[in-house]
Amino acid sequence: MSPSSTVPVRDLTKTGIPTLADIGDRLQGGAWTFVILGGLLLALGLVLQAERGWANLLLTAFNLACVGLGGLFLLAIQSITGARWSDPILKAHRAMPALLPVAGVLMLLLAYGAAVLYPWARPGADLDPVLHGRLAWLNTPFFFGRVILIFAAWIWAGRRLARQGRGAAAFILIFALTFCLANFDWLMSLEPIWSSTIFAIYGFSGMFLQGIAIVTISAIVLRRVGLIPAVSKAQNHDLGKLLFAFSSFWAYIFLSQFLLIWYANLPEETGPLRLLLQAPWVPLFYLNLLLNFGLPFVLLLQRKAKTSETVLLATCAILLVGRWLDLYLQIMPPVLRGAAPAFGLPELGGILLQLGAGHLACWPVFMKDVNPSQELPQAD
Repeated sequence: MSPSSTVPVRDLTKTGIPTLADIGDRLQGGAWTFVILGGLLLALGLVLQAERGWANLLLTAFNLACVGLGGLFLLAIQSITGARWSDPILKAHRAMPALLPVAGVLMLLLAYGAAVLYPWARPGADLDPVLHGRLAWLNTPFFFGRVILIFAAWIWAGRRLARQGRGAAAFILIFALTFCLANFDWLMSLEPIWSSTIFAIYGFSGMFLQGIAIVTISAIVLRRVGLIPAVSKAQNHDLGKLLFAFSSFWAYIFLSQFLLIWYANLPEETGPLRLLLQAPWVPLFYLNLLLNFGLPFVLLLQRKAKTSETVLLATCAILLVGRWLDLYLQIMPPVLRGAAPAFGLPELGGILLQLGAGHLACWPVFMKDVNPSQELPQAD
C-alpha cells in the first residue's frame, strides 16, 4: 500500500465522529459546572435556610455513599457466587466505589452543622430527659470519630475488592455491621427518641435497589459509547429482573416497618410517621410508594420490557428520583420540625453536586485502559 493511501490516526477526528476523548472532555466540563454550581447553591442555602442547607448536605453525602456501597455489594455478591453473567458490566461496579471518599469528606463537613441537624448536639442537650442515657453514644467527637472509622473501613475493603478482586466475604461482613451503624447514627438519631429494629434493613433495600439502577444505566450508556460492547439483551434482562425483584423487596420492607409501627402504636416508634401523615407531607408519602414500587412494577412486568434499553433507562431514572425522595422523607420532617416540605436552592444544589461529583469520580475509572482516540460505535 502506498503512503498516500494511508490515513493517519489523527485524521479520524475530521470525519465528524466524536471520540471517547471528545465525549470525556465535554462531560468533564459539564460535571465541573454541576459541582461548582451545586456547591454554591448549597452554600447559599446554608446561609439563608440553615436547616434545609445542612439537611441537604447530609442527604447528598449519604446518597453518594449508598451509590458507592451499592456497586461494591453487587461486586461482592457476584464474586462469592462465581456469577459469570455480569462479567461484561464489572467495569460499572468497579467505578462506583470512587464516590466513597467524596461522600466521606461531605459527611465530615456536617461537624459544622451538627447542632442544626441533631438534637443531641445542641447546647443543653444533657438537660433534656429524652436524651438522658443516650449522650454517651450520641456526642459530637464520638459521632464523627465513628464517621471516620466507617468510611476508612469502606474505602479499604472496597479498594481491595474492586482492584484486586479479593476479600468479598470480609467486605460483606464489614458492610453489614457498619451500614447498620451508619443508618442508626446518621439518620435515626435526627429524632433520638424514635426507634425501629427494621430500619437498617429498610435502608439496605433502598441502597441495593439504587445500586442496581446505577449499574443498569452505566451498562447501557457505556455499551452505547463502546466502553463495554459485550453487554447484550441477556445482561439487560438479568438487570431488569433484579430491578423488578428488589423494587418489590423494598416495598415489602416498607410495608413491614409501616405495619409494625402502626399496629404497636408506641410513642417512641410513631414519630416519623406522624409527621409524614400530616397534610403537607401526605402527597410525598404516596409519591414515594409510586416511584419506588408502583411504576417500576408496572413498567417491568412484561419480559420484553426487561430487555428494552428505553424501558430500563426510564425505570432506573424513576427509581433514582424515588430514592432521593425516600431519603428526603427520612431526613427533612424531623429537621424541619413539622414545617411544610419545600424544594428550592438547597435541594437543587445537592442534586447538582451529586450528579457532578458522581461523574468526576467514576468517569476516570470507566476510561482506564481505554484508547481515548477510539471512535464511538455506530448505532445499531
